Amino acid sequence: MSGAGTPDWAGFYESRAGRPVRDLFVRAMDRFGNAWPGAVAVDLGCGDGTETTALLGAGFTVAAVDSSPEAIRRTTARAGSNGGRLTATEAELQTYAVPRADLVYAGFSLPFCPPADFPALWTRIRAALRPGAVLAVTLFGERDSWADSPGLTFVTAQRVDELFAGLDQVDVVEEENDREAFTGPKHWHLFDVVARQPR
Repeated sequence: MSGAGTPDWAGFYESRAGRPVRDLFVRAMDRFGNAWPGAVAVDLGCGDGTETTALLGAGFTVAAVDSSPEAIRRTTARAGSNGGRLTATEAELQTYAVPRADLVYAGFSLPFCPPADFPALWTRIRAALRPGAVLAVTLFGERDSWADSPGLTFVTAQRVDELFAGLDQVDVVEEENDREAFTGPKHWHLFDVVARQPR
């Protein structure tokens, strides 16, 4: 983010305490159906642990990863009695070996992968999808006000089509509006995409 230093993750998570799961997550779960017990999910950029907690509650075994130690601490603490089905890893996404999974969720994390590292990360994500797996991600569009940030990845609508080529039931919701970010007002341009790996 332009002009931003080290993010105050503890402050950010406190500001979002009690938030519901994201709409993207709801769409992913609707696509997945009811075959949760025994299924494996990956939460790329688990943040405050809201979606990881919901996945554990639904019966998934979950691999959660985030580069922030505070995120891993909060996610692990929230797992409670379901902690035996959680593997929480502190790592940068661009170095993370994505495990094979039935659901891969990445809400607001993939854009923070440096552009030079994004293609390899995306290849690992696609390779991790088991037959019939659901993939749900948020990507930043090229008209986002952070688009001049050299360390972030932004995509066009055409690039979204290319990234999801070969997947089934690709459902893209494009959003563009002005609203608050943790750092202040900004213009958002987002692609929320849910798709399924062919069986």
